[in-house]
Amino acid sequence: MKKSRYLVYFMAVIFLAGLVVSCKPHTDIMSKVECLFIKMVDKTARKLNLSEDQKTKLEELKAEIRNNFQEGRKEKREAFLKIKEEAMKENPEISKMTALFQESTRAEAQRINRAFDLLLGFQSNLNEVQKKKLTQMISDCVKKWN
Repeated sequence: MKKSRYLVYFMAVIFLAGLVVSCKPHTDIMSKVECLFIKMVDKTARKLNLSEDQKTKLEELKAEIRNNFQEGRKEKREAFLKIKEEAMKENPEISKMTALFQESTRAEAQRINRAFDLLLGFQSNLNEVQKKKLTQMISDCVKKWN
């Protein structure tokens, strides 16, 4: 009898913990994308044997990438505040909320494209050997795709 009571308590605790975890705010996807970009840049840079000048420019690139996504998070926050403000009205316009959400989604895609553009711009800082090595690394990575 005691064992079954403990089992019931244990299951209740697990259930409540699951509810608490599922109710927490979800992390921002753009933060994850930003981390992915920075990790990808660092991993690639380690393999290219960059000079000190190139490393300085790499740090500038990473700062630009972070700034790009930080601005995106700010814009998204503002858009969601506008959506929430519209939703709180007595007669909210669903079309207005949808348009705001769609614009926010488009802006996120543009931020990701901007990050890729920044990466392409950094390529001009590489010498010919590094460019060939980078091209080979990208080619090898793409060959693994199914």
